[in-house]
Amino acid sequence: MVFNFDSKNFIGQSAINNKPSTGDRNLDEGADITIQDAGLINIFNLRGSQRSSIFRQVIQSSLDIQIPNKTGTFTTNDKKFILQTSPDEWVILSETNDINIKSIELEKKLTKVNYSLTNLTDQYQVVYIFGEKSRWVLSKGISIDLDQSSFGPKQCAQTTLALTDISIFCTAKNSFTVFCRNSFANYLMDWLEDASFDCKYKFLKS
Repeated sequence: MVFNFDSKNFIGQSAINNKPSTGDRNLDEGADITIQDAGLINIFNLRGSQRSSIFRQVIQSSLDIQIPNKTGTFTTNDKKFILQTSPDEWVILSETNDINIKSIELEKKLTKVNYSLTNLTDQYQVVYIFGEKSRWVLSKGISIDLDQSSFGPKQCAQTTLALTDISIFCTAKNSFTVFCRNSFANYLMDWLEDASFDCKYKFLKS
């Protein structure tokens, strides 16, 4: 028996399916918190030695972005983000498809150093959360201190939200990007909607 599968005939979908958008409601009133399905975002796990100057130089030249050197921080450039999640581990998020080509070039240039680059795009769902009450709503179920003095822009963390393992990073004063495994995406969206019951909530599709 021969099994033929042509991926070109299938269009990738977000893990958050069949959830109606509320973007057309209360247009005259600003939302206290907006939750946006980011759709399919390219995600890579990168491991290597931050003490290696070759490793750091190759990453910067290939991706046109500096690699952070402090755990719990991230750098960004041209819709690309590099989060340092441990001393020798990073997560790369990119909203552009050229990251796939650049990742191939990156692997070719890193042959002389110890490294690992794994494509995790199909395993995770990315959600944007922003608005005046985003910190307040997230704080109902997150296990880190979200006070601005403790978790501000350029900071990231691996933690839990509503008992779900997530990674979160702060892109602006009240703007966050969260990603979790696909199997928990719908549950997390339902929890966020329930946690926003006493404020103006808006959900946007990608």
